[in-house]
Amino acid sequence: MQTPSAKVWDIAYVRQQFPALNDPESGKLAFFENAGGTYVPHQVVEHLNHFMTHTKVQPYGPYRASQQGTQAIEQATVKMAEMVNADEDEVVIGHCTTMNLYLLSMALRKQFAAGDEIIVTEQDHESNISPWLRLQEFGVKVRFWPIDPHSGKLALDDLDTLLGERTRLVCMTHSSNIVGDVNDVKAVADKVHAVGGWLLVDGVSYAPHHAIDVKALGVDVYVLSLYKLFGPHLGLMYVRRDLHGQLHNQSLEQLPKLYAAYTNPGAPNNLRIALNPGLVNHEEVACLLGLVAYFDDLHQHHGFADEPSFQRRVSRVMAIAGEHETALARQWQIWLKTQPALSQLGGDNTVLKQRSPTWALQCGSTSPRTLAIALGEREIAVQSGSFYAWRCLEKLGVDPHSGVLRVSLAHFNSSEELMRLCITLDGLLESAGGKHV
Repeated sequence: MQTPSAKVWDIAYVRQQFPALNDPESGKLAFFENAGGTYVPHQVVEHLNHFMTHTKVQPYGPYRASQQGTQAIEQATVKMAEMVNADEDEVVIGHCTTMNLYLLSMALRKQFAAGDEIIVTEQDHESNISPWLRLQEFGVKVRFWPIDPHSGKLALDDLDTLLGERTRLVCMTHSSNIVGDVNDVKAVADKVHAVGGWLLVDGVSYAPHHAIDVKALGVDVYVLSLYKLFGPHLGLMYVRRDLHGQLHNQSLEQLPKLYAAYTNPGAPNNLRIALNPGLVNHEEVACLLGLVAYFDDLHQHHGFADEPSFQRRVSRVMAIAGEHETALARQWQIWLKTQPALSQLGGDNTVLKQRSPTWALQCGSTSPRTLAIALGEREIAVQSGSFYAWRCLEKLGVDPHSGVLRVSLAHFNSSEELMRLCITLDGLLESAGGKHV
């Protein structure tokens, strides 16, 4: 087989990497719920099976199986740091992004005085809002950065009116899980740092479609969900090293002393102990080495030259995957314009740098839930609801209880299955005009 050009995404090869797409049963499903969690490639499954079969023991023991398991956990942690261009001691891998953000808010609580201000956005998932609202009981003032009630966009001019000398923290999303807008994080970081504040960015909806470089973005904290990035159900959080000493330990008091002797890269450190009570999920962290293997395999298969940096290898892969996703987005937008019963929240931009391929739809007189069920009966996976962004929906005039129908792509989706979704929706919407779906 001839090696494809580095400029062409080999979708057939990519789909071969995912057991769920090739299974006799699950392979029948056209999967468009990727914003809720993607499938995992076989490399991740194999690393999980190996850990569970050979090294499912407590790490940091004096025997071979424990040492091998420890090495896998530490190596995976280091590679995840490298993936986002963080130093190896600047990431913690927790149980999920929601938990990571809650624990961070508790760990930072003592750094806020009464009257200090935290800015959150109306565009965000509730995980990046509620933990900070809870600090109001300690005298912290929380201010909302509003969205445009028609487009759902955040305007930098509106942020300027909120920033001040009491601003300590700004929390925002890199890309909304409802309107899909990609925000200019670097511009926000510059503004926040100019007043002496910290910037926390939720990259959960952005990271599955782009390589992350936390240093280039200039953020102080960055979070993403690895289970939406082809990995296990874990959340990764980057915390700039300068902040580590300001984190109040949320774990067992003796853990810092207990693990002080373990100095290998990727071992428990003050950050990981403070923000991950009970420390990491051993088997799931270890199988992140399979995620590394997956991206490396795609890098090699697509004919790229050798590159020592894992972050840059991921960046190359994501770039050509993004071209594929952009083509799918164009296909979707062309079809959507033929559907008067469907209205999309946010803009219709198909440029991946400006809009993620996640679409929240209002469905006219048909409820989103009804359509989601009907599609599921036809082996097409989408979801309906508020997706924990009910403030965003309310500001856009959408009832969060009814919610929206959400369609979301990943780089393993094909043009053929997207066409299948469009044709099936076509039929359902036509039948809804005169009878039940």
